[in-house]
Amino acid sequence: MHDSAYDFLTTSTAMVFCDQPVAALSPWLARAHAGAVESGRRFVLLTPSASSLTLPLSALFDGDSASWMATGSDGGFFDAVTGQAQVWDGGTLQPAGSVADDFLAAERSPSAYFHVRASVLHPASLSTRAGTFTERVFEAVTGSSPVGWGLYEPVSETWDAAAFSDYCYGRAPLPSRLVVLGSAPGAPGSPGLAAGSIAVVTVERTRSGVVESVELLAGARAPLDDAGLDTFLAAMHRARARTAVLAYGLGYRDLLRPARFTGTAVPGAALFGPEALAGRPASSALASAGPRAKLIGTAPAQSLGVRYAPEPVPGEPHPLEAYARLAVELAPGPRRP
Repeated sequence: MHDSAYDFLTTSTAMVFCDQPVAALSPWLARAHAGAVESGRRFVLLTPSASSLTLPLSALFDGDSASWMATGSDGGFFDAVTGQAQVWDGGTLQPAGSVADDFLAAERSPSAYFHVRASVLHPASLSTRAGTFTERVFEAVTGSSPVGWGLYEPVSETWDAAAFSDYCYGRAPLPSRLVVLGSAPGAPGSPGLAAGSIAVVTVERTRSGVVESVELLAGARAPLDDAGLDTFLAAMHRARARTAVLAYGLGYRDLLRPARFTGTAVPGAALFGPEALAGRPASSALASAGPRAKLIGTAPAQSLGVRYAPEPVPGEPHPLEAYARLAVELAPGPRRP
């Protein structure tokens, strides 16, 4: 990408200024990010502290090759994801060793949301259709199929699983990273309306098959009750999910990430598919998962479903800690003795 695409450029940093209240994954920003990474520079998006990012754009910022920075009320800069105040060293922004006051300010009128991460391993077959799993995830969370998809925001295509799959097939063996738009849980939607749910979907060919991964945000009124969580787990088992976790969070507004501390969405339920249980007794995995776990289905196609307590329970680890431990234990790879 030509150097003129950036508002500020050094040998190590490619910076773009954006003063919009909401920054989304436009074709321009996507190309600017890709150009910076290809040139070996760190991509920096600089916004006012009052700006918010959509999920597809915020997913680009890993803190290493790309960062979202905000201007503070004191005239300085801070990392909008970590809150770390920044200083300019002549070539790039570096942590100053403190947290910016603006980052710790409470978000006005925050709303609740569901945050879902799920993946499936499709067989390496001509009959494999990417997008079918994404449909199942949207249906499990919102009650309806997606309404639109595209490379950027706003999405350009109405939802069509066959067209979605054909696009991914045409790009293979290169991975595809796409934006999928849906309705709010229990509400109709269309590509022309504000997102009630939105996802980033990655489809990638591997040696063992095709991995379809979904990260989804959906508006929420309240955490799901036990029956709702069980329904989600059953739907993910039927979809042959390799892994799936549904969490509940506060602090976003209209599914937009603010340049503020929002905490972390807390897991309400998690599913680990047959691949996670392969090579170990199901009873062992069940014991490791705790008192709210159960096996779903019948061997050898069983999944492990776990519900987490909505409130802290004395003597039990926090749901974030419990889920992280189990995810590490059931991750593919050599078993620990």
